[in-house]
Amino acid sequence: MSEKSIITLLQAVNAPVIAYKKKELFFLNDSATKALQSISVKYFNTFITELELNEQLFPFVTKKYWNDKKGNIVEFELNISRYEAEETYLLVTFTQNSTPETHPIPVEKSDLIRKKLGLFEVFINQIKEGVFVFDTEGKLVYKNGAAEKLVKISDTDLKKTAIWSIFKYFQNSIAWKEILQKADKKKDFRFTEKIKGKYLLIEFQKRNFEGDNYFLLICTDITEKLKDKITIEEKNSQIDFFQKHFPVAMFQFHVLKNKVHYFHYVSDSFYELFGFRILTHYKSWLTRLNIHPEDVSSFLEATQQSILYNENFKFTGRMLLKDNTVKWFEASAIPVFQNNKIVFNGIIGDISQQKIADFEIKKRREFNDSVLFNIPADIAVFDKNHNYLFINPNGIADPELRNWMIGKNDFDYCALKGVDNTLAVRREEFFQEAKRTGKQVEWVDEVSKNNRTYYILRRFFPFYVEGELAYMIGYGIDISDIKNLQNILSKTEKQNNLIMQSSMDGIVIIDEDCSISFWNTKAEKIFGWTSKEVIGKNLPELILSAENSCFEISDFFKKIESSGQSNTTLDLLAIDRNNRKFPIELTMIAVDDLDYRSKYFVFIRDISSRKEKEVQIQQQNEMLKRQNTELEQFNYIASHDLQEPLLTIIGYSDLLLEEFSNDLNEEGKLFLDFIHNSANRMRFLISGLLEYNRINKNSDTEWLDLNNTLSDVIDDLSVNIKESNALVLYDPLPVIECYPIFIRLLFQNLISNALKFRKENTAVEVHIQAKENSDSWQFSVRDNGIGIEEKYFNQIFQIFRRLHTAEEYSGFGIGLAHCKKIVDIHNGAIWIESKVNEGTTFNFTISKKLKNDN
Repeated sequence: MSEKSIITLLQAVNAPVIAYKKKELFFLNDSATKALQSISVKYFNTFITELELNEQLFPFVTKKYWNDKKGNIVEFELNISRYEAEETYLLVTFTQNSTPETHPIPVEKSDLIRKKLGLFEVFINQIKEGVFVFDTEGKLVYKNGAAEKLVKISDTDLKKTAIWSIFKYFQNSIAWKEILQKADKKKDFRFTEKIKGKYLLIEFQKRNFEGDNYFLLICTDITEKLKDKITIEEKNSQIDFFQKHFPVAMFQFHVLKNKVHYFHYVSDSFYELFGFRILTHYKSWLTRLNIHPEDVSSFLEATQQSILYNENFKFTGRMLLKDNTVKWFEASAIPVFQNNKIVFNGIIGDISQQKIADFEIKKRREFNDSVLFNIPADIAVFDKNHNYLFINPNGIADPELRNWMIGKNDFDYCALKGVDNTLAVRREEFFQEAKRTGKQVEWVDEVSKNNRTYYILRRFFPFYVEGELAYMIGYGIDISDIKNLQNILSKTEKQNNLIMQSSMDGIVIIDEDCSISFWNTKAEKIFGWTSKEVIGKNLPELILSAENSCFEISDFFKKIESSGQSNTTLDLLAIDRNNRKFPIELTMIAVDDLDYRSKYFVFIRDISSRKEKEVQIQQQNEMLKRQNTELEQFNYIASHDLQEPLLTIIGYSDLLLEEFSNDLNEEGKLFLDFIHNSANRMRFLISGLLEYNRINKNSDTEWLDLNNTLSDVIDDLSVNIKESNALVLYDPLPVIECYPIFIRLLFQNLISNALKFRKENTAVEVHIQAKENSDSWQFSVRDNGIGIEEKYFNQIFQIFRRLHTAEEYSGFGIGLAHCKKIVDIHNGAIWIESKVNEGTTFNFTISKKLKNDN
């Protein structure tokens, strides 16, 4: 039952009810709230907190006397019951019996215990329960008025009276000491005893007053309750109903001080459940219980543990019946102190059917695990956030890694292995598609490993419980052999795989008369006609446009035969069911049939998109040709038309300085120097621009050992390295396919950049490293220079972009622009990591597939 349901039920009760969950206040109904206007609920909270749940037999009734907010003593009768759901709830109903007037409290008390009791003495003398207080020696130190009526003891004889002389439960001084030792762990317990013809329920409590321990025995007369036959009969009828409708038997087990144990009571339903009877008051009870030999030791251990520590008893085991069959049982009992013994009241039930069901579930689970662990496919189960819940060994063979992956995802795996996460990104997209659509998603992963390509067919299947996504099932199977076989069969004219319905091409089988005998699903999608509609029809008449009138299928057959080739391909104009015209690529393969009749396999592919791309590529090529022509014209102008007047300005400015320097004043010489320097700067800028435009893919790529290249670059820069007191180091570098001249220029510019932008009074350190990715090489050039602010990260690669003045650092802002263009023609990327005054790292990648990328 939910907490909401519990609150609804309690609110409907007219009587005051206070509910506690795990001894914490949980709920008060309206009646309780109204009743507690005159008294604080903290009294109830303290009472529940001190309650020992394991030692208490529920339900039970007790009385408490508390002060209301006006100082009056109020008597409350509490009825406490326990309710077990997902949590343990204590329900307290109460009634207020009387509100006596406040009595004056005596100012002086001669006796120590009366002084310590203080304000409570008046209250204690008014309650119905008899209260005895004993010290640690078992001597009586106090009794209230109700106790005086039970036992006539004068005040002068108080300390002469021992607890065992009043209550037989404690027997003697030795038994009293033993009970005190238990009281250290268990300060409150209850027992019953008959005194002067009255049956008393005696509550034993250990309390501390100003540092001294005292022991209270609160005696409640339960004589009338024991005589209440109606209540007993109702309880018996409830017990009978319980035993008739549930597969359990009730028992009472007694544990005596002399270590004699026996069953005091066993209900008749035990025989109906297990087929034999347990003798009551029989000392060798264990032999009659027929515990299975394999369970005897654990059963005895649980029993002794419960007796020794007065704990609840619970055990699950087997009974060996007379016909050698086995029945599973579950027994549980609660211990209660009763006179000089511990009484276990409990139930025992037949749980054989439950065990059989559990065993079947276990077998089914083991079978499922066996299938999942041995199926020739990798199986994984994910939660709704794409984190792994289960992986079988075919998915990840290493058990340590498999366990590590639980709760993680493919991105975590890529990070752990240091590999590219492209496949992880792709899988995440398919996962979200399956989650969004609620349908199975299927795809093929292409994985390169050990110089071999593997094809993995994968599926995501969403699993729902009550309309809500519970799990995502992942399935993967290696179809490399099938994939490779498809490729082989397509080249070696094998019919079975050519007509696979999953082909990406339309497949048609015709005879010499062009009559269609097979028409696959892809052909249906391309042309719109179903297989049933086209079988027996003439292929050219069905699919070829009238604009192909010059084409004769018979000529096509002759072309195949005369060429001696197994197949011939043509581009044709086709027409579909809706008279839409579109280009196709048609391939025919001649195959000899078993009945010696010629048969042709026709492969048809819709190439509309390809044709459109060819037109686009042609247009782009023409545009590039025009741009190249314009660029060549610009280069000519830059190298001749612009350079020539600059050279003239530089030459005549030199002549002016040489021939007429005496005729010029200082200001004139300064102006002439500005003209000369600006012309030279313009010349260098034009040269740099020309050099930038020469960086392209016109030359062929070559295999280059970067270790040799770096060694040559360091030799070329040896003068600058020596002047900078620099140390240039590099890890072992790979051999890569590239444009050698530009790669050399790339490293030279980055090292020169590190030497130029160095910190004063600091030796320059440059470190070059390389890392291999799946489709590229990644390099880093790290220095300890002045660093770059983050806001300039993207600007520094722009041509002629400078962050410093010419007086601070020389240069024209061309080097890093060259670096970016060199990386671009290698289909890579370049980026930086830097902190001001800490240094800079230039990172760049070089593609491994330059030819394919081009």
